[in-house]
Amino acid sequence: MSFVHPAFLWALSVLAIPVLIHLFQLRRFKRIDFPNVRLLSEVSRQTRARKKVQHWLVLLARCLALAALVLAFAQPYIPGTTGAQRAGTRAVSIYIDDSYSMDGQNADGRLLDEARRGAQEAVMAHGPSDRFQVLTGAFQGRQQVLVGRDEALQAAAQAEAAPYTRALSKVMLRQREALATSDAPVRRAILFTDLQRGITDVDAWVNDTTVPVTIVPLQPASTANLSIDSVRFASPVRRMGQEETVHVTITNHGDQELVNRPLRLTIDGLPRALASFSIGAATSIDTSLRFINSDAGRHWGEVSIDDAPVTFDDRLSFAYTTVEHLRVMLVGESDALGDRAVSAVFSGDSTHRFARRNLRELDLGALGEQDLIVLNALSEMPSGTAQVIDEFVANGGSVALFPASGGDPARFTDFLARFRASAAALDTGLARVDRIDLDLPFYRDVFATMPRNVDLPFARERWALRMPAGSDILLRTKDGLPYLARVMHGKGSLYLCAAPLADAAGNLTRHALFATSLLRMAELSKPMGALYHTVGSEAVIPVEGLAVAGDSPPHLLGPDGVDLLPELRPMPGGSQIALHDDEMPPGIYALTTGSDTVQLLAFNLARIESDLAAFAPDELESALEARGLTSFTLLRDASADLSLRLAELDQGRKLWKWFILLALLFLAIETLLLRTRR
Repeated sequence: MSFVHPAFLWALSVLAIPVLIHLFQLRRFKRIDFPNVRLLSEVSRQTRARKKVQHWLVLLARCLALAALVLAFAQPYIPGTTGAQRAGTRAVSIYIDDSYSMDGQNADGRLLDEARRGAQEAVMAHGPSDRFQVLTGAFQGRQQVLVGRDEALQAAAQAEAAPYTRALSKVMLRQREALATSDAPVRRAILFTDLQRGITDVDAWVNDTTVPVTIVPLQPASTANLSIDSVRFASPVRRMGQEETVHVTITNHGDQELVNRPLRLTIDGLPRALASFSIGAATSIDTSLRFINSDAGRHWGEVSIDDAPVTFDDRLSFAYTTVEHLRVMLVGESDALGDRAVSAVFSGDSTHRFARRNLRELDLGALGEQDLIVLNALSEMPSGTAQVIDEFVANGGSVALFPASGGDPARFTDFLARFRASAAALDTGLARVDRIDLDLPFYRDVFATMPRNVDLPFARERWALRMPAGSDILLRTKDGLPYLARVMHGKGSLYLCAAPLADAAGNLTRHALFATSLLRMAELSKPMGALYHTVGSEAVIPVEGLAVAGDSPPHLLGPDGVDLLPELRPMPGGSQIALHDDEMPPGIYALTTGSDTVQLLAFNLARIESDLAAFAPDELESALEARGLTSFTLLRDASADLSLRLAELDQGRKLWKWFILLALLFLAIETLLLRTRR
């Protein structure tokens, strides 16, 4: 116990006054002889010992009453976590966790509402001259300025759920930076948060005795929550008239199994598919929805579920483009049979726009308009053609090269060097393809499984390909050499086949894998871009076909009338937009220049807040104790007179009222003793 005014304790010397009074009031008993005591039979007898006991009890009551009164004036208190009280103004930083997980509920209602009430009570627990910082996850510049009590109350009332996820270590650093601007002798940080495991990074916390931290945990009654984590298409290219399969990953963060929950898909705002799913406790599943792509052009979609009270992760938007045709050009020279085999794959398919050109009649300007270029049986690679193809691949196109039967790989040395590859002649007789690598995405989405004794292509003539590091060996012969390989170059791909398409060189054109591989190359040749982006995490986004000239900057038009001006960054082969606004509402945005829509972009909130698992107060206290973090205090049960408990933490538990009551009690005892003595 400590005292605010210890000098008052000198007044305890007044206890000598009642002692002296009692000493002077002592009376000697006189002996009186009576000849007959018969007349005194009705008088109560008092012994000398009983009289003395009552006398000293009265003295004790008076002394205790005076002592209690003196101690009350000295203002005793039990020190709080900050130690002895310090006089003067206070600077207080209050953090309100406004992340979407605070939409959870407990017995006192919504967690965010409870945090706002607690913050306002914390403000009112301090004096009118104290200064406050009210901090939210937005980390706005104006929140780094200390304000008065009225402004702090208003700021706390305006806190709303927002797409921010801040580690508590960064929150405390922000609080210390704001409090460092104040010369107040007393500084304190208070955090109202649900202590989610994703943000409670205790290992990064540091002791700072100059700014003690009080944590007010607000935990939901239940951590059950469903979240849509991701969406993807089964095929890499959306084509008109094609049945599309949308794969949806859903996670159950609760501890109970959920059965027959509805899942909806809308395309361009219209319902297109409905499914139901069941999911076990604390597991993730992949379910699918199907619809027919009926229109070419830009589209947007949304998958949704119903799961209150945390609803920010119940919807996931995505944007895509449906192409009407994939443009394929065959450039041949001397292999008529191989050219006809390639033509047979594409010319009879309405989803491909196929063109055939001879190398010597080739218009190099037309190459840039294609999606896939097939080079078959060329005797050499002219330097001009090599340069155009290099730029074509770097900008996102795809090229497939099949060598000529009896061709000299030395004539392709300069061309292959552009892709860090090389080739040499190899004549080993019959060589069979050993296996199909289903670990790579090229064939993985085509074949679910591969029989052990499947019939695979063979080659009687082939090149010895040497591929750069990082290449995908799609097919490999039994001697371990590449048969079909893919080299990533810039945004596009170069496919190299070791065997010619001529009948004398092997049976690839007669094998079902030939058409499958070519169609897969065409599918992957059209870069579709990301289906969606995450708000706040992707600052730079590549866009196709965006070229701005003059005074017409691009606009990003979003939901609820949002109109943003992204920063445009020209890049080789395209452009990028840079976003600097973390407060973007989720949804579909149209990137426009003037009156033209260049691209649709979908933005969704990060799913880190979906897992409501949090530190229990006992668990957090153990972690603080293990790391020796003594400047942190956990305030449990914030709903019970929060302002008083916060005042006790900073100022200690004041006891002067109890000593006043004790003084009154001892005076009452004295009065009772005096009355019974008569």
